[in-house]
Amino acid sequence: MEMKVNLVKWGLLGLVVGIFFACDDPTVEETVVPKTSNSGVFILFQGSWGKNNAGITYYDLETKETTFDLTKGSLGDNAMDMLHYGSKLYVTVSESSVLTVMDIANKTVIRRISLNDESGNPRNPRYLACHEGKLFVSTYDGHVLRMDTTNHQVEATVAVGPNPEGIAVAQGKLYVANSGGYLPNYHNTVSVVDLATFKEERTITVGLNPVVLKADQYGDIYLTYNGNYFDIPSGFQRIDTKTHSVYPMDQIQASNFTIVGDSCYFYGVQYDENWATACNFGIFDVKTEALLSDPVITDGTKINTAYGIGVDPFTKWVYISDTDYQNPATIQVFNPQGKKQTSIEAGLNATQFLFY
Repeated sequence: MEMKVNLVKWGLLGLVVGIFFACDDPTVEETVVPKTSNSGVFILFQGSWGKNNAGITYYDLETKETTFDLTKGSLGDNAMDMLHYGSKLYVTVSESSVLTVMDIANKTVIRRISLNDESGNPRNPRYLACHEGKLFVSTYDGHVLRMDTTNHQVEATVAVGPNPEGIAVAQGKLYVANSGGYLPNYHNTVSVVDLATFKEERTITVGLNPVVLKADQYGDIYLTYNGNYFDIPSGFQRIDTKTHSVYPMDQIQASNFTIVGDSCYFYGVQYDENWATACNFGIFDVKTEALLSDPVITDGTKINTAYGIGVDPFTKWVYISDTDYQNPATIQVFNPQGKKQTSIEAGLNATQFLFY
């Protein structure tokens, strides 16, 4: 297992609500029509390292029925991220070095694309972003791939920092979290790639071992960094993309987060010397930079080890994955008042949510 606490009915067709990595432009394939609710939730689960047991659980919001794995055991080893763009659902499977493409309406796999370098070595894809018909994939060999979403061919590659993780588009640039990979080689930069030239134009120094990185609607970038898990602590930061200045967000103890509208929902996981965990949850306003008083959980429901968080953009119901790293995850679902409404069993180490 990696030395990371890993921390993403029809209508408004093509809207991307990838709760870890949504696109800034919703579609290039379909007509947008009004929508007032989602019909289902795709829940990506990583599986266990080396076991080839990653998959996607689907929960139907109308029938309340759960399909445990849409991919029927074929997704591969160590799923990392998923993203909805146009009529497709894209999934990175890191250790299998595969990008899986699904028809989102039919919920079926239509293509598996091996992502290897010129010598045939696996690139190990990690996180996804999209912009103007292009799909961007960070790969653990120190690159970001640009793919055309009509033919799914890799059309350009740019070298960034070591072991890149989260990526996001803002202000015509692609921001890439360079983690450095594993102890003791953790890194502390974010690469800025100009989308017009697809070249790295600068790096920004951030906290050690950055992983989760997302943009808000105002052009700011937020990121979590994990430190070295020993004497260098984790933290949360904001990057002003106009000046590329980095601001600490010390009032936020976040291991992972998602942004819906002006609200950033986050959780933090703390470990003691025996690796026992404690979790905190909160919401802050990305427009005002104020920590809100609204609690995410108000009924005393205990989350043992949070592993993913998603928020339905229409109902504002919050979905939290609770894992023990050995058994299927339990997804606890809370209404906006913080009261538990239901629970869903998903696969092992459920990590990303996508509302459709």
